[in-house]
Amino acid sequence: MPSVRKQQPYSKKGTTHWRASIDDLGGPTYLRIVELLLQDVREGRLKTGDPLPSQRELARQLGINFTTVTRAYDEAKRLGLIQSRHGQGTFVAGEKEIAQTGVEPRAPGKAQEAIDLTSTWPPNLEIAATLATEVRLLAQERTFDFLARRGGTVPALDLAAGEAWLQPRFDAPLAGRVAMAAGTRNALIALLSSLVGTGGSLLVEAMIWPTIRTVAALLGIKLVPVQLDEQGLVPQALEKAADASQATALYCVPTVQNPTGAVMGLERRREILAVAKRRGLTIIEDDAYGGLQTAPPPLLGALAPDITYSLFGLAKLISPSLRISYVVAPDPQKAGRLTDVLRATMQTAPPLEAALATRLINQGTLVELIAQVRTEAQVRQTLAQRLLAGQAAAIPEEGLFLWLPLPGQWDASEFADRLRQEGVLVAPGKMFAVDPAQAPNAIRIATGAVNTAEELALSLQRIQSLLKQNASLLGSID
Repeated sequence: MPSVRKQQPYSKKGTTHWRASIDDLGGPTYLRIVELLLQDVREGRLKTGDPLPSQRELARQLGINFTTVTRAYDEAKRLGLIQSRHGQGTFVAGEKEIAQTGVEPRAPGKAQEAIDLTSTWPPNLEIAATLATEVRLLAQERTFDFLARRGGTVPALDLAAGEAWLQPRFDAPLAGRVAMAAGTRNALIALLSSLVGTGGSLLVEAMIWPTIRTVAALLGIKLVPVQLDEQGLVPQALEKAADASQATALYCVPTVQNPTGAVMGLERRREILAVAKRRGLTIIEDDAYGGLQTAPPPLLGALAPDITYSLFGLAKLISPSLRISYVVAPDPQKAGRLTDVLRATMQTAPPLEAALATRLINQGTLVELIAQVRTEAQVRQTLAQRLLAGQAAAIPEEGLFLWLPLPGQWDASEFADRLRQEGVLVAPGKMFAVDPAQAPNAIRIATGAVNTAEELALSLQRIQSLLKQNASLLGSID
């Protein structure tokens, strides 16, 4: 191994024994790497100040996923085992520093931090590093006086970039019809406060994104659930609910419905729009996951632009750190009114994130990043299909989650609690039901946010194992 004085990274030869011994250790791969680092420090193969390979280089040497190495380095930093120096690399901090922290590595094979499959964020991949690089390049592209912008206005070039990105999914021109918000949640607050208002009623899918309940409670809006089937909203149920409630607006997720994964076919979309037109409904279409589909179905906003607001957030497509949502309104006047509400309530797109989104669009990077997420999503959904052997009701090929109905012996909440004891977190159906008493006996499993496909596989294996057990034999109350 090269000496410290030469300041060469721990060589390929130096990590050869890692490849030979990493499979002999138990637990997740990232913890095995931490254990090997600690062993090398304690046995003198690595000394304080020794440089380590870059994360990308170590991933290449070991033949593993880049994000696994990233997580290993993060854990090693938490323990004080290694440290990073800006512009120089990563170096061994030494066993002395570990002792000073009073923290020991979490032993592979023992109880670990729970694997969280509750949030439908996209896979991390290397996107955070890409975004950081793009922010630095942004300084060369724009003067930063836009950061001192007053009044909450969005520069025309940022709106134009959004229009250009979304135009291929619409037939009618988008010029003047796009508004930008600080994420989909803020876009919904602005839309619902103006379209429905306090004391009003909003038609929604019977199973919804829980944030909708929060926003409705905040605004004093009553939610009216509409029955779902394998294609999403049932037209006859929508007609009946609209007639009974006298609601004037509908919020829905037509493509990869959250949490069921349902996708409306073209004929179903036309039927829903026909009901909406007969009942005078304004539609708020949330296309949170449609952008991940290789061939997404036609948008409701493309089929009926005169009655539809279409929302397109970036957080679920590439990164939760990019809180930008584009809203395509029926016409420029309505877009202008929405922009006024966003500006007055300080919910408009933040300048730096808006500029970053524009750069990603203009450079073609946004399309590339979405393609990366799509590819990883396909890998993970294929893994889920194999490990769950067709038990899930819906596993969208390019989705970030799946919907798993449970056998009658299991209650969804009890199943989720038992699974938590096994170190895996999932979301039971009651979390999504407008009426908890009518919640399906099912769980939603998020496949995207977990760090690696390896961890996802481990989690799915635990789920499969628990499904095979008899719930009645696991009770502990006498």
